[in-house]
Amino acid sequence: MTPLETTSGAGTSAREPGAAGDVRVVRVGEEDWRSHRDLRLDMLADSPRAFWAQLAEVQDRTPEQWREELRGPRIHLQARCGDQVMGSLAVLPQGYTPEHVIGEDQAILVSLWVRPEARGSGASRALFRAAAELALELGRPHLLLEVDDAGHAARRLYARLGFTETGTRHPRESTGGEWIEYEGRAEHLLQI
Repeated sequence: MTPLETTSGAGTSAREPGAAGDVRVVRVGEEDWRSHRDLRLDMLADSPRAFWAQLAEVQDRTPEQWREELRGPRIHLQARCGDQVMGSLAVLPQGYTPEHVIGEDQAILVSLWVRPEARGSGASRALFRAAAELALELGRPHLLLEVDDAGHAARRLYARLGFTETGTRHPRESTGGEWIEYEGRAEHLLQI
C-alpha cells in the first residue's frame, strides 16, 4: 500500500493493489458527513449487535452533530470504489472515555463494517492496512479492538489478520453476551 496521499475533497486516501474494483481508503473529513451518516445508519440497521451505538440513538442527528463526530477524537476511514462507499473503520488514539486510559503506544480500532455486497472485495483488508499506517504515524502500533462474542465471522477475520484474544471480556447487559478484546500489531497488518 502506498503512503496516504491527499485527494480532492475527501481527506487522504490509499489504494489496495489487486483488490476487485480498485478499492481505495479515504480519511473522512467533515465535508464527508453525508456519506459517513449514510454508512453509519446502514451499518447499525444491518448489524445492530455488533456496535456500541444503536440506530435509534443516531438516526435523528443533525448535520452539525455528524460533522462534530468527524472532528474527533476518532479518525474515520472509508473504503471506496469509485463513488461507492463500501465500508469503514475508525482509529481511536485514546480510551473510549477520559476514565478509560490506554497505553501511550496503543490505539483502538472501532466500527469496522463492510456493506454486504462489498464483502470479499478486499475492503476490510484495505481498511486495516490504512488504519495500521495511521497508527504507526501516530506512534501507536499496539492495536486493540473489541468484538461481540456472537460475531463469529468478525472473530475469524481478526484471527486471519493476526489479532489474538487478550483474555479481557466485558459483559453486554443489553444482549447477555460479552465484548471480547483482541490485540495486534500495526507492523503485522502492513504485511497482509
